[in-house]
Amino acid sequence: MKIIFSFLLTLCFLNAQMVVVTNKNSQLDTLSKEVVQYIYLAKTDKVANIKVKPILSDDKDLHGKFCNTILCKSESQYNSYWARLVFTGRKPIAKRLEWQEIVTKLQELNTIAYI
Repeated sequence: MKIIFSFLLTLCFLNAQMVVVTNKNSQLDTLSKEVVQYIYLAKTDKVANIKVKPILSDDKDLHGKFCNTILCKSESQYNSYWARLVFTGRKPIAKRLEWQEIVTKLQELNTIAYI
């Protein structure tokens, strides 16, 4: 499993593209950019009746690139958006994880992360 993630990470940096990955046994097949936006902006947590758990990276550069390219928001806009969700009590604060924690969490079914 670690070999696959290392390969995907290398491929990601070579192509300079953002990739969303999940567990190989996940029921999720493909996700559009709009669906990924809805998941990471906490507008939905289900795709085709499958509960999805998004994972955030603690890598500032990667997270900033994800916000800009996938969510179409600056990092400050994203943080402001989440601050409102947390303040109103609609969502808890999302925890950002280190790479090793992400690899461990991705072993759970239907979790997604960006690389």
